[in-house]
Amino acid sequence: MTGIDTDRLKEEKERGISIELGYAQLELPSGTRMSVVDVPGHERFVRNMVAGASGIDIFLLVVAADDGVMPQTREHMAIIELLGIPQGLVAITKTDLVDEEMVELVKADIEDFLSATPYAGSPVAAVSSKTGAGLPQLLGMLEEAAAKAQARQASPATRLPVDRVFSLKGIGTVVTGTLWAGQICAEDALWLLPDHLAARARGVQVHDRAVECAEAGQRVAINISGIDKEKLSRGQMIVTGDELTPTYMVDARISLIESAPGPLKYGAQARFHHGTADATAKLMFADRDRLAPGESCFAQVRLKTLIVPARGDRFILRSLSPVTTIGGGVVVDPMPRKHGQGEEHVLRLETLQGGSPAEIVALFLQEAVPGGLTAAELVARSQLTPEVVGTALGDETVGARGSAGADIYFSPEWLAEFSRMALEALTRRQKDSPADPSMTAEAIARATGMTASSRDYQELMAGLVERGEVAFKDSRYSLASAEAKLSKSQKKAIESIERILAEAGLAPPALPELGKTAGAQPQEVKLLMKLLVDGGKAVKVKPDLYFAPEPMEKARRAVIEKCRRDGRITLAEFRDILGISRKFAQALLEYFDRTGITRREGDYRALRKKAI
Repeated sequence: MTGIDTDRLKEEKERGISIELGYAQLELPSGTRMSVVDVPGHERFVRNMVAGASGIDIFLLVVAADDGVMPQTREHMAIIELLGIPQGLVAITKTDLVDEEMVELVKADIEDFLSATPYAGSPVAAVSSKTGAGLPQLLGMLEEAAAKAQARQASPATRLPVDRVFSLKGIGTVVTGTLWAGQICAEDALWLLPDHLAARARGVQVHDRAVECAEAGQRVAINISGIDKEKLSRGQMIVTGDELTPTYMVDARISLIESAPGPLKYGAQARFHHGTADATAKLMFADRDRLAPGESCFAQVRLKTLIVPARGDRFILRSLSPVTTIGGGVVVDPMPRKHGQGEEHVLRLETLQGGSPAEIVALFLQEAVPGGLTAAELVARSQLTPEVVGTALGDETVGARGSAGADIYFSPEWLAEFSRMALEALTRRQKDSPADPSMTAEAIARATGMTASSRDYQELMAGLVERGEVAFKDSRYSLASAEAKLSKSQKKAIESIERILAEAGLAPPALPELGKTAGAQPQEVKLLMKLLVDGGKAVKVKPDLYFAPEPMEKARRAVIEKCRRDGRITLAEFRDILGISRKFAQALLEYFDRTGITRREGDYRALRKKAI
């Protein structure tokens, strides 16, 4: 059909069979171009067949007229069914070697064979490669199949499973594969997973034709740079973003074919084929201890090597010995937590497999508790498109923002629960400590089971402040309606402190002496000073040194006037102007440095621009 011999290997030509994958482009009479992947038919090379069949839109099953339906034909059809290939057709080849009656018998055999599959009624064409008989009919059938082929669903991730790596003189390293989703363009930055190798697409071709960008569904060759050929191999996945994560584990719906040998026990091992990669896997059933032929169930698949899956990916299961296809499945969660059996796991997987986007997004937000997820994180976790996730988040019963301007969403139930716990903690604080009803971020975080430094906690507290339920001042939180309530003795002490500071002017007593003179309890002094500072009735210059506002204003004016007149001021000059000790003069100048009034230049201070 294509005029291209896809058998490249010497052994393939000598034995007359396909061993490795072969590729060609077929241009139909209408001008439609199809990428053809020629996969091995021999039972010893089914592994290669699976690598080539993953990601295709139409199958062409080849049955020789002098053989009929063979055991490998049945295995290939089982794989086609497990991979969920939408449609296909059958070519009966070598019709020039048999009579017409034999062709009809083989055709009847094929139709009977297909009747037990989802592909019953698929078109069948009898052809001869030598004489050309039937080829026009086969091309017409391919035209009809191509017209029915559906566009690939949008995916947030670009990915191409590597099926071949080679070098070309004067060009360099080339990798090929069928682009499952997205697009790859010349000069794109690429990642090869699961090895996390960075590379660049120097050039892109589709069937030996240079293109600016290759689209999903096309056979693609990438001239790759920035990486040694020895580090590349079949089974790697080329991606352009960070939407996919390599994993040793997936949750899936698995099925055994009717001809699978005996039931599989919980924890049974099998060969797991995904795209062009394969790995040894353990099958941990979610709701049973055995899985019989013809049955299906949810299972956690635990792998010995990393794979790069996405939700909805199909895979094939083959027994370790003897090597034969026993079943397959669909990835339901590509990033699961490790779990065993239980109804809760089954219900969760049923939601992920058949739930609406809103239900899936809501599930992941509930599982993020006590935190939340950004829209981008939800796209990566759910592997839905950004548009679909955005629509789901538009429903307030699905997710809610911590604060209006942020991009972090929380389960509405958790948002309400966090608010309740935080407000209860602040209410208790106000009751237990009426003189200081505020709390640190760390204290509220402990009360809510979160970490104060976490992005999610800070966003939730910002929401409470934004909604006017909580006030935030001097790195502490309190109820918006809270006011410090002092006892009679505390009121008397605070009045005494205010009077002592005013009388002391620019030579106030140190904090311990101040509290003792005012009659305040030692454990209360810092609280009372905080209240005075908050009320604008004291200025904290050092942890143990406070001034009344009037003397502080006098000192500020003095330093500004001197600097404006002479351009600078020394510590000694400042001390003499105010008539105070060096200790107080130095503490005040350091305070003015910190608060942006002055700037130290050696032994001098000069005004900062904003103070001029």
